[in-house]
Amino acid sequence: MKKVTTKKPDWVIFSDGMGVESAAILARWDKMTDEERGFTWDRLIIITAQVGEEMTDTILLNETFMLEIMRRQKIRFVEVARAGHLEEDGIVVLQDTRQPICLHPEGVYKLSDELLASGTVPQFGGEHRCALKFKAFVIETWLTEHFAKEHIGHVYGYNVDEKSRIAKSDLAIGERNQMVFGFNSEEPGRIERAKKYDTPTRIGIYPLQEWGWNRQTCLDFLFKLFGVVWVKSACGFCPFSCEAAKGTRAALTRFAAHPEQSVHSLLVEYNSLCFNPRGQLYKKNPLQVILDTPATRAVKDQFTSNLDLLKWGLYRVRRIYSKKGKAIRAVELISQGDRKGMQALVGKFVAMELTP
Repeated sequence: MKKVTTKKPDWVIFSDGMGVESAAILARWDKMTDEERGFTWDRLIIITAQVGEEMTDTILLNETFMLEIMRRQKIRFVEVARAGHLEEDGIVVLQDTRQPICLHPEGVYKLSDELLASGTVPQFGGEHRCALKFKAFVIETWLTEHFAKEHIGHVYGYNVDEKSRIAKSDLAIGERNQMVFGFNSEEPGRIERAKKYDTPTRIGIYPLQEWGWNRQTCLDFLFKLFGVVWVKSACGFCPFSCEAAKGTRAALTRFAAHPEQSVHSLLVEYNSLCFNPRGQLYKKNPLQVILDTPATRAVKDQFTSNLDLLKWGLYRVRRIYSKKGKAIRAVELISQGDRKGMQALVGKFVAMELTP
């Protein structure tokens, strides 16, 4: 059995996902004494990884309320992003300050840069690989560069209902550091699995579980404190958003309120569908079907008109399947031009195929 130290970490690292749970943790810490929190502000570092796709309303909430707390308490805030497609490209530090004024949601190398180049969308089954590549890798890299040999605690904003995310985050980070997780009080399974990865220099700490807070508790606390309904942190084209997948009124309202990001999300999906007719964002319906409503008609119309302005290409796509759902894909560019020109070229290829 591993012997786990009870020594307090030299630093407390809080991975701020900018969502409900992260905001609730920092906001409640702000109301606590040093003894109640278990650390002083000078030992806390808040780190955020920008994927480049965060919704504008999430950014506005964090700039208005969370950055104000950081400035007032003089908390060290580090904002980082992935620098390129390859891990060898490293990361970029967007800011490292105790007086943050604004966020940089555009990042550097965005998730959509990779998706558009590869003609894919994030997979709604299995691991959240996009988060591992654009968040976990970025934060891990910064921590390794700055705290490889120090005893640290790492705070995550998972609520108690998110059992599997706790276990996965432990595996992703490894055993180098002591971690603090924001899982809420309804996620005991995730917490128990995560504790198996505790080491002498890495102890999982779960504020929301200790407080007995689930997601609704966090929402209620933030509303009472700030008078706003905190929105979910997610990319505009996140396939893991149940609200968006179901096309709920709240999701459609959010899509309509952010037309530029919504049009961009439609483009990411459309690009994927061109290479694979099954490459939609959501399992049941593609986003273009979900947004086919009166409330989001302007978004669909803008997307349709934008298609004529893009550079189009004709590609030859070949696949070798090793098993069902598992294939190696080869994509060959044949020609480029405007939309009408490429559609005409496709017609010629189809005619050649049909000619006896």
